[in-house]
Amino acid sequence: MHPAPTHTGRGIVLKLISAVLFAVMAALIRYLGARYPVGEVVFYRSAFAIVPVMLVYAWRGELAAVVRTERPFGQAGRGALSIVGMFCNFGALARLPLVESNAISFTSPLFSVALAALVLKERVRIYRWSAVIIGFIGVLVVLSPHLSGDELTIAMASATSVTGVIYAIAGSATNAGTAIQTRWLTQSESTSSIVFYFSLACALRVW
Repeated sequence: MHPAPTHTGRGIVLKLISAVLFAVMAALIRYLGARYPVGEVVFYRSAFAIVPVMLVYAWRGELAAVVRTERPFGQAGRGALSIVGMFCNFGALARLPLVESNAISFTSPLFSVALAALVLKERVRIYRWSAVIIGFIGVLVVLSPHLSGDELTIAMASATSVTGVIYAIAGSATNAGTAIQTRWLTQSESTSSIVFYFSLACALRVW
């Protein structure tokens, strides 16, 4: 009996495309966050995300797969966790320069690896831990000019900057939790239903 085929290459490509699109979205959030309330930005981001999901799966004749779920409480839990993470991420983007906010967000894989080992019981080899640690050191290098001397004093004196850093760290931890929850849901749920219920939960709860 042959093992089930894997799609690692396709997953890597999709992840890279996702990273680019999220970077564009972050820039737009940084621009809009200085002009509109965070809750309003979260609402429109989530509400408009539902439209393409419904259109694509309606065109494919798979609309029933969007609303079908075997784990409604799991979907609700992921939605709640995602709302907290989105508010934290958007709040950080509205209060910090884009470079600093994104640099702090790169700590999310550190949380993800730890949660994968603790919650999902996945085997995490030493080279993966090493890669995460090197990435974390890279984040510190990016932020190092802002962690010394007068700039640190000025940053700590600014309530907005401190709040932004807290939001960014909380957002990274929450994003890691969302990733673990998504990994758990994919065992029985379709990608379309996860995206749909996430967007629906965010739009309804913020509204």
